[in-house]
Amino acid sequence: MIHIGLQSEYVASLNGFLITNTFLTSLVVTLLLLFVGMIYYLERDNHQTFIIKAIRAATFQLLQFIDMVTEDRTLSKQVFPLVATFFIFIVTANVLGLLPGFLGAFFVQTANGAIPIFKSPNSDLSTTIALALISVVAIQYFSVRILGVKTYIARFVNFSSPIAFVLGFFDIISESAKIISFSFRLFGNVFAGEVLLLVIAFLVPYALPLPFMILEVFVGVIQAFIFAALTLTFIQSGTLRVGRS
Repeated sequence: MIHIGLQSEYVASLNGFLITNTFLTSLVVTLLLLFVGMIYYLERDNHQTFIIKAIRAATFQLLQFIDMVTEDRTLSKQVFPLVATFFIFIVTANVLGLLPGFLGAFFVQTANGAIPIFKSPNSDLSTTIALALISVVAIQYFSVRILGVKTYIARFVNFSSPIAFVLGFFDIISESAKIISFSFRLFGNVFAGEVLLLVIAFLVPYALPLPFMILEVFVGVIQAFIFAALTLTFIQSGTLRVGRS
């Protein structure tokens, strides 16, 4: 029997605090990344270690990509922690959710039946909405920080002409719509891939799901890159548009 649901399920309780399977997987992802971060911190001076070389190379390539978009090293350094965190968290959660032991391998018995203990965080709309909110708030933050409050507000509230006023109203709608766009794009792709793998594994187990798992790994990496790249692009384009207002 396979279990497919749009919502995350409660699998544990800690002092009255209910824990969902997507939150549990998010916690595993966070602890894993913290572990890798601790290794890097302790071994940062050892340039011969493979993991240190890999992290340094990935950092350099990502910073180069950000520079290509912003064309401003100062801005690149400011947005790098945000963009890198989005990419690393999302790609780790997407890939980890496909490993044996996460994709419907272990279950817990509840009053509603068997529920998977682990579930990809990005297959839960609550997680993707939270990531989208952080992204959109960050976009506004960098616009205000770089260009100032007065110039930022002028983009949305401009009485210089009727056209400028109407365009400001549509800009407000556009910024709000980014939350829906970010969250549903990531959620839809990850959830659809998870359902596909579960159905194929249930109908034709063993060898046949393997090519689809490889494809989903690729899709998971691409989705993480798109989310991070769109955040970066909106930060860059948003500041330019405000500057031209």
